[in-house]
Amino acid sequence: MRAAGRTGSTDLDAVADLLWRAGDERADDGRVRLSARLIVEAAVTIADAEGLDALSMQRVASVLGYTSMALYRHVPGKDQLVAAMTDVATGRPPAPASPPPSWRAEIESWVDAVWEVYLRHPWLVRVPTNSAPVGPNELAWLEALLGPLSRAGLDRAELIPMATFISGAVRGLARAATELDPAAAAAYGQVLARHVDPGRFPVLSSLMAEDGLVEDDGGDLTPSVHHGMNRLLDGIEALRDRRSTQRKGT
Repeated sequence: MRAAGRTGSTDLDAVADLLWRAGDERADDGRVRLSARLIVEAAVTIADAEGLDALSMQRVASVLGYTSMALYRHVPGKDQLVAAMTDVATGRPPAPASPPPSWRAEIESWVDAVWEVYLRHPWLVRVPTNSAPVGPNELAWLEALLGPLSRAGLDRAELIPMATFISGAVRGLARAATELDPAAAAAYGQVLARHVDPGRFPVLSSLMAEDGLVEDDGGDLTPSVHHGMNRLLDGIEALRDRRSTQRKGT
C-alpha cells in the first residue's frame, strides 16, 4: 500500500508530519474543535459516499461548518489531505493470531484483509501512488507483510520487491473489481461466444467450451485473487525448499 502526495522531499515531509500527528485537539470547554483528524475523517466520509471526484477543501469545510481557510491552518492542501485520508481509511492491519500461523497462512490473511479494505473504500485504489508508505497505518501493513515473507526464507534483498508485487497485484485487482459492470460481466460469455473465432483464438475458444469457465458471478474477482496468490506462494515455497536442499548439499 502506498502513500499519496507530491514527490518533492519537502512535500513528503509535510505529508509525513500530517500523517503522524496524533489525536484531536480539544478546546478548554471539552468540545472537539477543528483539527487535522476531524478534517480527514470528514473527507473520508465524503469519499466513501461519493468518490474522490466529490472531494474538495471547500466541500469538507462546508460539511464541518468552517471556511476553507480554517482548514488550511491544519492541512496544507488537498494532496496532503488525500494522503492522510489514505492512511486513516486503511486503518491498522489485523492483529496476528495466537499462536502465530504459518508464514503462508499469515500472508493469505493479509491479502484477504487488505482486499476487504479496498472493497470497503473503493476510492483508495484511485489515489495516485507517488511515494512509498510514510504513514503509521500503511507502514504497519507493510511490516505485517514483511514479517511472514522474511520467515518464508526469502533473502533480505527480495523482501521489499516481493511485498511491492503482492500489494500491487491486490490493489490492481481491487481497482478492476470496483470498476467492473456486473451486467457486462454477466453477458461476457455470450458476447465472446458470438465473436471468438477458434481459428484466431484457439486456446481461448477451447477454454470457453469448458463448463463453468465464464460464470455469472457479477464480476467477482475474489477467486482470481486467491488463485494468483496461491500460485505465487507455491513458488516461494518451492524456492525455499530448493535453497534449503542446496545448503544441505554444500
